[in-house]
Amino acid sequence: MGAPFPFIGIDFGTTNTSLGLASSDGSVHLAELPGRGGGSSTTWRTVLFFEPDATVFAGAPAIDRYAETEGEGRLVQSIKSHLSSAAFTRTMICGKNWTLESLIAQFLRGLRAAAGVNDAQRAVVGRPVRYWGAGTEADDARAVERMRAALSSAGFTEVVFEFEPIAAALRYAARLDHDELVLVADFGGGTSDFSLVRVGPQVAPGDQRAILGTGGLAVGGDAFDARIIDAVVAPALGRGTRYEVEMGGLAPVPSWIYNKLRRWHHLSFLKSSETVMLLEKIRHGARAPEAIERLCHVVEDDLGLPLHASVEAAKVALSSNDRSRLAFARPGVELAAPIARADFDAWIAEELAAIAGAVTDALANAGARADAIDRVFTTGGSSQVAAVRATLATRFGADKLVGGEELTSVAAGLAAVAAVRV
Repeated sequence: MGAPFPFIGIDFGTTNTSLGLASSDGSVHLAELPGRGGGSSTTWRTVLFFEPDATVFAGAPAIDRYAETEGEGRLVQSIKSHLSSAAFTRTMICGKNWTLESLIAQFLRGLRAAAGVNDAQRAVVGRPVRYWGAGTEADDARAVERMRAALSSAGFTEVVFEFEPIAAALRYAARLDHDELVLVADFGGGTSDFSLVRVGPQVAPGDQRAILGTGGLAVGGDAFDARIIDAVVAPALGRGTRYEVEMGGLAPVPSWIYNKLRRWHHLSFLKSSETVMLLEKIRHGARAPEAIERLCHVVEDDLGLPLHASVEAAKVALSSNDRSRLAFARPGVELAAPIARADFDAWIAEELAAIAGAVTDALANAGARADAIDRVFTTGGSSQVAAVRATLATRFGADKLVGGEELTSVAAGLAAVAAVRV
């Protein structure tokens, strides 16, 4: 007897990952995965946690275990963001060398085990129009090949890659009784992709001829979070202050420390012995001792994950409110600050302009005008950011915007593609 769900779609994201399953009759559902605190979820954070004895946990169980051990061990996050980088090849974790491919394979093995599809070998896997950090076609090709190697190591021997926005379009197309020209706007954690796609009953799932034009950029929800870090968190942790150096005189607290705070998967890099020694010098000579003490606690206690969770919660609240509040409290660190939507919109103005430019590129690549678009189908968490929706509404009209399942449209669409292409 064959597997009940022989067709698998994998939406491996920078921040979140989900798994779509399709049966032989074409019906699709999302895999139920272990959630935080013993519950269930259709998405997993794309994280790994290594205990000091090298035991490895993936997804929600990794975060739970990280919290239980109070930072003992190593939390590895956003591994997808390194796929295009020739500089990142391997890293030492708990006394063992890990290549990037082996880290991703470890996560995928945990994912398939949690979903109960250990025997599955065939999958359609999502990919962005351009991988985060890919400056050239060679960088993008490197990312695809490394992803393919990781999938093979995890047991997936028959793999087809599909653009993530195209997969998302299938979720919208399932509602239609006629063909439409749709702009799919897929906002991920590290990338945003835009595709002009012809969808509808007369267009077969996975038909590449339906893709008329694409555009993408390395801007996503993480970049919006980073702006809140810059404007609200970093000043409270001593950015812009000075400290007394050993030979006398004052020096600014290095700005690169705060740059590491901007990305939640970079903050743990500050726990190197050299940085810890520097922070001790800054702590002893600090002219803003309370702020620097908070910074030291954030680094020493490895608080990147809960800190960014608080930042994200404040951002999400701004999607439906004119004001929100950043609230973060841990031993030695307490941050509380109001955030106005108008201020947030101003902070992300550069990202909004880049998004508008990528949309223009997608239209130009398709040879289409904005008024020719029937619908704009949005997916991904940042599609709910009010300023993002306003940017799209200004170009296409608010009545053309249609939202999908924020985090799972792509996985379900990939599974649907798998049922006809793998």
